[in-house]
Amino acid sequence: MKYLFIDIRKSDEVYQKRFGESNQYDVYNIPMDMIRFNNKTLSAHLEYFKEIYIVCHSSRRASFIKNKYFSNYPNIKVHSHLQFVNLYLGINNIKLNDDIVNLNIVGSNAFNLYSIMRITQVVLGSLILTLAGYTYYEIKNKKINTIPIIILLLFGLMALINGLTSTCTLSDVLINYLN
Repeated sequence: MKYLFIDIRKSDEVYQKRFGESNQYDVYNIPMDMIRFNNKTLSAHLEYFKEIYIVCHSSRRASFIKNKYFSNYPNIKVHSHLQFVNLYLGINNIKLNDDIVNLNIVGSNAFNLYSIMRITQVVLGSLILTLAGYTYYEIKNKKINTIPIIILLLFGLMALINGLTSTCTLSDVLINYLN
């Protein structure tokens, strides 16, 4: 049986760790925000594959997509062992139904600044933190309201963390409204 894996992660995540070629499975890389435009086409692939698995980093996004677009398709699934948090570079043996599937995981565990968005987040987050920290240092002895500076520090920290970890804090908060 040949399986289809739909990897819904962002391009910089796929660049870092992804499924290699195999005769046991096929892989489509379709970012999460593009699934809504492809959900009918993907469900039609059940004619060619007995099961389709939605894959992301930890299964959080995959479960969201499964529940939102494919809840009526029992052969479109999310499997915890197929999520990239549980996969290592090289060959991973995963049991799907009665089959042992040899997943060839390729990529690099090294930190990368693959996307321009990630570079922008790191640069802007560092700049905001530096400016806010300097401004706070200058006004700490005066009786000036420091709440706006603390908010600026928090936004700078959020942008820096988003850039370094390749996540989007706001999209995690607004996930039900973005897709």
